[in-house]
Amino acid sequence: MYTSATKREPLVWFGITIFTIIFAAVYEYFSFGVYSNAMIFMFAFPLILGFLPSLLLALKKWQPLPRLWNDGVLVMTMGSMLTGILEIYGTDSYYTPWFFYIGMALLVIGALEIIFSRKQK
Repeated sequence: MYTSATKREPLVWFGITIFTIIFAAVYEYFSFGVYSNAMIFMFAFPLILGFLPSLLLALKKWQPLPRLWNDGVLVMTMGSMLTGILEIYGTDSYYTPWFFYIGMALLVIGALEIIFSRKQK
């Protein structure tokens, strides 16, 4: 089913991708030459896992990505942001890997939802 949400979703993910690029650039500009790979490549999560799949689904006129998939992408993006902030600050945390574990679990559940919703139709 092709809805207006399907058309809007790639634009939202593209906006989130641009925001993460700008956020990382500004944050690292004011970090006195300290860089973090987690911060530099933070944009990859919304681009690869959010924008591209939603664009493909919109072009095929299918339903938009499930909520759990979107939440998984956002959790992983925020985990990358937090990891980058802590690395630039010069510390780390035992809790930051949990963002990626939980994000991956949400992505798997969202992928299963996509697969099973396609088989029922």
